[in-house]
Amino acid sequence: AVAAFDGAPYTDREFKLNPGDSIFVYTDGVTEATNKDFELYGEDRLVNILNECKDKNPQDLIEGVKKDIKKFVGEADQFDDITMLAFDYYGNNRLS
Repeated sequence: AVAAFDGAPYTDREFKLNPGDSIFVYTDGVTEATNKDFELYGEDRLVNILNECKDKNPQDLIEGVKKDIKKFVGEADQFDDITMLAFDYYGNNRLS
């Protein structure tokens, strides 16, 4: 965990990546981006745009999500960071 709070409960998880798998992680500022009506961007909108961009490379995926958030938020001021990380896993034999 990055920027974790002391004493907060966290659970370790472990999973296996197979060649061709992709990972997308984000801070709460993504789903908590707020428009002028104080509506949250939310997980449903995020899942929808991720599905729309699922065949894109990681950089284009992040750009697609950023564009969708910006469209949703409009001119509303943001109070939190919006941070995302995406990558594709190619296996042990390919460096990129």
